[in-house]
Amino acid sequence: MNTAKDQIDQIVALWKAVRPELDTSSTEVVGRIARMEYFVTRRVLQDLARHKLNVGEFDVLAALRRAGEPFQLSPNQLQGMVLISSGALTNRINRLESAGLVSRSPDPNDRRGVIVSLTARGLEVVEDAAVHHLEAEAELLTPLDADERVQLAGLLKKLLVAQER
Repeated sequence: MNTAKDQIDQIVALWKAVRPELDTSSTEVVGRIARMEYFVTRRVLQDLARHKLNVGEFDVLAALRRAGEPFQLSPNQLQGMVLISSGALTNRINRLESAGLVSRSPDPNDRRGVIVSLTARGLEVVEDAAVHHLEAEAELLTPLDADERVQLAGLLKKLLVAQER
């Protein structure tokens, strides 16, 4: 058991002092997940800043990259992969297109549709950003050994599967 104190320990202790009857065990988990999200986001944004990207823009580029060659998807396919509204996706695509990282072309299978594709520059940017992104994630997990990472991943997956139903 880790005896070091974190900010969540302080919050729990304060609740116990003023409302000892409350069960704060969920705060010990959920509070730590939320606090780690802050550190993860801060670290990821530092890496993406080198490419003048935000997290949402990186998500679009990464979805296109993960699609494999020819690195293109319809907006509907992209929306399902990045889980945002169509309006928000349009804004992201507009910014990425203005930066020369993606292009739009007519969808050969749907006269009203478009296909979003990575440009050569977009592929270059996402390749570099992905490497740094994964390095940043690994750096955040250095306090955990390999078995602890597997255990934590499994527990978090169990929570997410229950919420995503």
